Amino acid sequence: MALRHPQLPGCVLLVHWSVQVNKEGGVTASVELLPKIPQNALQLFQASPVAGAAEAFHSLQRIVGVEGALEAVVMAMSQSHDQSQ
Repeated sequence: MALRHPQLPGCVLLVHWSVQVNKEGGVTASVELLPKIPQNALQLFQASPVAGAAEAFHSLQRIVGVEGALEAVVMAMSQSHDQSQ
């Protein structure tokens, strides 16, 4: 799944969700948040604003679960869009 902010062209948050099922029927889900930011956009910031996005997403998963972490990312993207209008 790709999350794009309409006012930040080329900046994408990719959500990679994979599920592994073992022979005994055990299920292991893995959700990764992968920011994709164009090089020219990264040069605008001395400290990358998305440098810790993946680590923060994993921490949030441990606190609120996978669904809650994904909801928080979507809400943050939509709120930043609403504030910029």
